[in-house]
Amino acid sequence: MPRPRAHLDAAALADAFAADGLHGTSSDALARALGVAKPTLYVHGTSKDALFLRAVEAEVERVLDRLHAAAAATAGRSARDRTTAAARALLEHAARRPAGAHLLARTARHDTSTVAGAVAAALRRIPDRIESGLRRDLAADGLDSTLAPFLARAVQGAAWTMSEARAGERRPPRATLAALAAAPVPLAAARPADTWPAA
Repeated sequence: MPRPRAHLDAAALADAFAADGLHGTSSDALARALGVAKPTLYVHGTSKDALFLRAVEAEVERVLDRLHAAAAATAGRSARDRTTAAARALLEHAARRPAGAHLLARTARHDTSTVAGAVAAALRRIPDRIESGLRRDLAADGLDSTLAPFLARAVQGAAWTMSEARAGERRPPRATLAALAAAPVPLAAARPADTWPAA
């Protein structure tokens, strides 16, 4: 009877690659981090490159799930409010999955592998998701939706930068950081106040 295949946990795989990326992480280090024999790695992927792509794609999906939940929870609110919720989702992901966030923000990007293009495409899904929501929400608020691509990348960059706390560093609450990250998103124009009829 054949032995059952060992399961490779995608989160553990992402954590293993997080510190040094694709080229800086050896197959031996991956196997040790996952608690499997080195040949077992290649039963699950054709190469270390394929395993790296799998780790990045799984981490991106975790972020997209959080962004989707944030969008659903803030339906009907202003572009600024919804973007604040998106920034908070990024910060929450980084708090719960610091190695995974580090992988996406710092070590996943590279140009010299067979999966570099696919990794770049996977990483683009995060700002693209934020951008599509911003386009919709800015238009709903009567604001310039052509700002969405720039704002999406600014919000993502700010949230990821603010999520990287160093040892001993104190940070404001995530809600405050999320509001700061979303601050470039314009507020909807105030509706004119009702006026009393003249007597």
